[in-house]
Amino acid sequence: MAILKPKSVSGNSPMQAGAGRRSFIRKTGAALSAVFASAIAGVSKPQADQDGVLGDQVDRLSRQIAGLEDADAIRRLHRLYESRLDQGMYEEVVGLFADDAEVVFNGGIFSGKNKGIHRLYCDHFRSGCTGRKIEPPREFQSGSGFEFAAAGQQDIVEPAPDRKSAQARFAYSMQVGAPIISDWQLVEMARLQGQGVVKWWEGGIHEVSYVKEGDAWKIKRLEYRATLKANYTPGRAYAAPIAVPAFSKTYPEDSTGPDRLIVPA
Repeated sequence: MAILKPKSVSGNSPMQAGAGRRSFIRKTGAALSAVFASAIAGVSKPQADQDGVLGDQVDRLSRQIAGLEDADAIRRLHRLYESRLDQGMYEEVVGLFADDAEVVFNGGIFSGKNKGIHRLYCDHFRSGCTGRKIEPPREFQSGSGFEFAAAGQQDIVEPAPDRKSAQARFAYSMQVGAPIISDWQLVEMARLQGQGVVKWWEGGIHEVSYVKEGDAWKIKRLEYRATLKANYTPGRAYAAPIAVPAFSKTYPEDSTGPDRLIVPA
């Protein structure tokens, strides 16, 4: 009796079947790896972008906070300047300036902290008791035609992005004085008694530049832009605009004069 044996089918041997399965797994694994890699790249890139945006926001907020801190420090410096001037602390006022600073006042430019600026405050301002902070006359606040426009001026402080310099504008209202120049004996006697000073009110805008020295802000340039002057002192019942002569001579011809005169345009 003949025994029939199953015929072997080409390509379906156990070894070949295993090799086929391994090939399939490798291909499938490679495909899945590619999918996962693509997915990871798709996820990680937005995350990196988010981190970059967050970093930019943090930097921007840091700069804004630093700018606010600088502006606040400058406002405090200006208040200190006004306070010391109001109290007649002229030497201390000079100490608020940078060494190469300058001040523009009444048609003259005073240069150098220890030269022109010291001469302006410690000689010229002191001799006239200049700098006391006073309010504008009532006539200039009530629609009389001589309104003090700077009274409603909003203070402006603009620190530079590099935090090394700044610009600012502040309204001011103060008493200004100048000794009476005369050879009369009565005037000389008045000077000896602390009198003999012509006083008036002046209001306008401080245009100021600042520079940072180390961690401290210093005044680099200060300009008094007077918009109105009047023959007024506190307690008087009236006031009227007046014209005050600008500096006409420089130092040393004028012992308290500026280093340079401003030539009108």
